[in-house]
Amino acid sequence: MTAPLNLTSTLSSVVVPVTGKPRLVYLLMEVTGGEGAEALPSSLGFIIDTSDSMRIRLVTDEQFIELVRSGQAQEVMTDGVPAYQIKDVSNELISQFPRRIDYASQALVVASEYLRPLDCFSVIAFAGRSYCMIPFTSGKDRMRLHQAARELEYLKLGDDTQMAEGIAMAFAEIQQQTERPCSDRSYTSRLILLTDGHTRNVSECYEWAKKAHQAGVKLSTMGIGVEFNEDLLIPLADMTGGNAYYIETPDQIPDAFRQELGAALRISYRNVEIKVQLPGGVELRRVHRVFPELGAFDQGPNLAGAEVNAGSSYSLMMGDYDPAEPQALLLEVVLPAWDKGSYRLAQAMLTWEDPQGGLARPSQRQDVVVQMAGLATLPLNGRVMNIVEKVGAFKMGTQALAAAQDASKTADQGDKKAATVRLREAATRLLDMGEASMADAMLRQAETLERSGSVDPEAAKKLRYETRRLTQGL
Repeated sequence: MTAPLNLTSTLSSVVVPVTGKPRLVYLLMEVTGGEGAEALPSSLGFIIDTSDSMRIRLVTDEQFIELVRSGQAQEVMTDGVPAYQIKDVSNELISQFPRRIDYASQALVVASEYLRPLDCFSVIAFAGRSYCMIPFTSGKDRMRLHQAARELEYLKLGDDTQMAEGIAMAFAEIQQQTERPCSDRSYTSRLILLTDGHTRNVSECYEWAKKAHQAGVKLSTMGIGVEFNEDLLIPLADMTGGNAYYIETPDQIPDAFRQELGAALRISYRNVEIKVQLPGGVELRRVHRVFPELGAFDQGPNLAGAEVNAGSSYSLMMGDYDPAEPQALLLEVVLPAWDKGSYRLAQAMLTWEDPQGGLARPSQRQDVVVQMAGLATLPLNGRVMNIVEKVGAFKMGTQALAAAQDASKTADQGDKKAATVRLREAATRLLDMGEASMADAMLRQAETLERSGSVDPEAAKKLRYETRRLTQGL
């Protein structure tokens, strides 16, 4: 018999001083357990960007050093800026320089090694238009991914980038699982998007992400290099409970697929949900995802009416659950001006879908109780407050980087100065938490903005993703 899932609710303090004013408290809700549960079959959709930028030849560090040694790469000055000019390079040598599309092909081969016969999959390529390379099919046919990997070389899908069309086509394919299931068992569903650039019709990407979330389909995003739009890819992943990857160099693409497929194929429970009922006067201000990584979380609408005093109910959809990666949410809850006494702050219930296809069933129901007392100071839960600090640093860093990137695009020195101050404040916050390396990187961005009027886009992008991992290891 497999271990059941468990819900643990921990307040920042179970004793709150009476002040005659509303009070903010933090509620950490953790889902753990499920060890030993059998992994469910997966329905996977691979969405691969095949635009022209994916076919640009790149020079590895080792290849560049050799070009410098041979005199084929020489330093020149362009508008006062040092750069390297490469000349007299044979076509044979150029053909040895890797392209992002080559590593994407390797990633499809990696996928063929991970897929199991019970799994299902499809492959969609997109650029100016989308093309279904492999329609929804059984994992028994996973060797078709080798052929798809070879065909990526020859696909010509236009010069533009229409990511929304690719997501829409992949979503349509994965929805066929309900019509043509490979077995009678419950399936987990996930889309994996790989791109290196921006796209048109951003609003449509969000709309398809919403549809995926409503259908219980996670969308994991992988951005390659410097040019991709993290302001789109990160929210797409957060909206659906997927993972967001920053792939600094193309040779990291296969390993990113290994990591993502390993997680996808460990899923043992579907549609995990925390139902929260708040009494009248208690307000849910905000919800943050804290495990397995930091990110935004859509708490959804108040299901019991718009009036706070009438009480409120929320359905916090966690989605598919991997026992190797427990999930947790941090809720910001505002209490009314209660008098002394014991109060039920919330009632919580954990549900999930029966792996054999039954309805969602409750695992446990619990009350979260707070004691209002006439104390000047209150005992705080150290672990919860540590997580609160991590969430605060994540928000501060994310907002500082966004302000710095906006300031880089303007000539307003006031904006640049304000953004520099925010970056330094974020660096100090990180340093106080012991995140010295991340703090140094944030401080370098402040110095770069102050000196040159802009930030290093690659370093800023990397920091944006690194701050999401502040809670790992807790």
